[in-house]
Amino acid sequence: MEVKIRSIGNSMGIIFPQNIARIMNFHIEEVIELDVDREKKRLIVEKKKQSLRDNLLEGIKASREENLAFANDFDELEEEI
Repeated sequence: MEVKIRSIGNSMGIIFPQNIARIMNFHIEEVIELDVDREKKRLIVEKKKQSLRDNLLEGIKASREENLAFANDFDELEEEI
């Protein structure tokens, strides 16, 4: 897939096509890792590895959201009964 390098201020950038962003599960403002394979002249783009703390906080947030959704479903069920 070809993409065009664009001028962004004094820097250069590329825009990830939606299907690539979806496969990589990229999100706006997410920090990614860039590296270069000088021998093959390749740019390597990877998702930044989360610290254990960040991973734990993400799990806690997801759990809280699931619990709230369950509570809302339970309230709706109780109203129906």
